[in-house]
Order: sequence, then C-alpha cells, then structure tokens
Amino acid sequence: MKQNRARAIVQNALQQLMEDLEKGKSDTLVNYLSARARFHQYSVGNILLISMQKPEAQHVAGFHAWRKLGRNVKKGEKGIMIMAPIIWRKKTAEKEEEEKVVAFKTAYVFDISQTKGKPLPEFAKIVGDPGQYLHNLKQFIADRGIQLEYFNFVGSMEGYSTGKRIGIRKHLSSAEEFSTLIHELAHQMLHKNDRDKEKKVIETEAEAVAFVVCQAIGLETNKASSDYIQLYDGNNNTLLDSLEYIQTTASMIWLSSKKVG
Repeated sequence: MKQNRARAIVQNALQQLMEDLEKGKSDTLVNYLSARARFHQYSVGNILLISMQKPEAQHVAGFHAWRKLGRNVKKGEKGIMIMAPIIWRKKTAEKEEEEKVVAFKTAYVFDISQTKGKPLPEFAKIVGDPGQYLHNLKQFIADRGIQLEYFNFVGSMEGYSTGKRIGIRKHLSSAEEFSTLIHELAHQMLHKNDRDKEKKVIETEAEAVAFVVCQAIGLETNKASSDYIQLYDGNNNTLLDSLEYIQTTASMIWLSSKKVG
C-alpha cells in the first residue's frame, strides 16, 4: 500500500514539474541569468585567494561590474586581490581574432557585502518547514556512510557531492537545505559511478528527485526546480528519458526519510 501511494505521489509531482517545464523560463530565471552573466567564472587559484582574504564572500565582481548591476562599492571598502590575465590579441589572415594569455596582473574585486544599491535578481527559492524530515534525511545520509559538511561558498553554489562526501552552503533556510541535500544525495545514488551522462541529464535527474520529495512533504517549490533544470538546458524530453531512475530514487528517499529517526 505504501509503495502504491508513494508511486502516485511521485507521478503527480513529476506531472507538475513537466507542466512547469512546458511553460519555459520564468521571468525570475531570465533576470537571474542576465545578472549572472556579469559575474566572471574565477579560477581555482583566485577562489582560494578570495577565500583567504574574505572567507564569508558570496558574490564578487569588479568596481565597474557592480555599477552596471546598479550597485556601488561603499566608501572605504578594501578590495579583494585576485590575479587577472593579460590577453594578447592578434588578427589572423582569416580576419578572426586570436587570443593568448601572456601574463597576469593584480586586480581587485569586491564582495556584495561591500556594496550598496539595487538588490540582485535571485533564483526562485523553495520555502516551507521540512520539520522532522530534515533530521531524518540527515540520519539516512549518515546511515549510508556519507560524510556531511557545511561551507561558505564563493558564488551561487549551494552544494556539491564527491565520493562519499556532501558539502552544503552554510546558513541556508531549512527548506533550501532539505532540497539541496536531496539533490546531492540523488547524485550519490544515481551518478557516483556514471561518468558517461551529459551534465544536462545528470542535473535534471538530481533536481527532479529533489522536486518530487519536496512536493511529497508539502514544501512550496515555486518554479525553483523547473528553473534549475532549464539552467542546464533540460526539458520534458530529458525528464522523460530518465523517468524510471527518478521515480525509484525519489520514492526510496521519501519513504526512508519518513521512517528514520
């Protein structure tokens, strides 16, 4: 009986997710992508430099990039040093431009906490109170021999999964923490030994599992999961191709989080 009820809940949730995907990118996602395009993808070396100088940094950008986003660096704020590449450009015979990094120079960026002005567009968020389910989920993760750690991440990343380890951003709301934990746990259960799937498929599967379980316990998912999947160019076809994996994994996590603890 429990299995039949779980299957029905999973199917209803997936139907809702497919309807959300069919509607395309939300205004929230479009605005978020537009703002995110102004943030550089920093190298591992620069991320370490930023973390050493300002461990609590979340969103960093240069002085002029912040102005284009409608924010100004506060008077007296000290910049965070990074190494910026010096690019050599040359026109080729085919009238194309060839680029080559010839050296690096010191540059400075600022965290959002060092600025003031217009709020940044945010990604859609999951809201609600998972209550005991969050505790049960953490126990389920521990029982599987997975180590759980919390970090301050530079940028928008909320979690990662590698080996037998899950890392989660500190200070998330309980609903966001629950959703992120399920997303990363789904990676552990579905993708630990699977290196051949496209990034689009991997992220669609993990986020669909998170969506289903969050729906099952009554959290308000808004368009967060649909937007996340479309962030990686996933769509209904991507979802349908992985339906069996998603259904099985979501049912297992949901039923286990109900009875653990």
